Amino acid sequence: MSMSETERLTTKTYQPGEVIFHEGDPGKHVYLIVSGSVEIYKTVGDQRQLLNTIGSGEIFGEMGLVSNEPRFATVIAADDCRLIMVQDKAFHHALVNEKMPIIKPLISQLVDRFRNVEIQNHDYLKRISHLENELSYAREKLLNYELAKED
Repeated sequence: MSMSETERLTTKTYQPGEVIFHEGDPGKHVYLIVSGSVEIYKTVGDQRQLLNTIGSGEIFGEMGLVSNEPRFATVIAADDCRLIMVQDKAFHHALVNEKMPIIKPLISQLVDRFRNVEIQNHDYLKRISHLENELSYAREKLLNYELAKED
């Protein structure tokens, strides 16, 4: 028995500040933002940190369904937004059959996200290398200062 199109795709509207899902929730849907924007937060200790704000045309909630793990972050409507919700079973079916129009933008978005992470990691590694060089220079100066004091 196959699901009808209306069972697989649902449109829902959220008000500003309304929680779409919480960090740790099981993944039940992938979301496509039709209009508006959402904020993605991660809880670190007692602090809520904003990870990203995304808007119209972007997809979120896919990682939990792909990895079959609980939600990594909390997503809150930043303003009035309308979302298309793709049910988890329909999403997995689409991944296998590639018959839903969400697959191409999803894969493109995932590639872009991973590329951005790779760029950030590269920038962090460059910064770490620079800091290591500065630390080495400071150690050398301190050692020279200590040796000069002994004389």
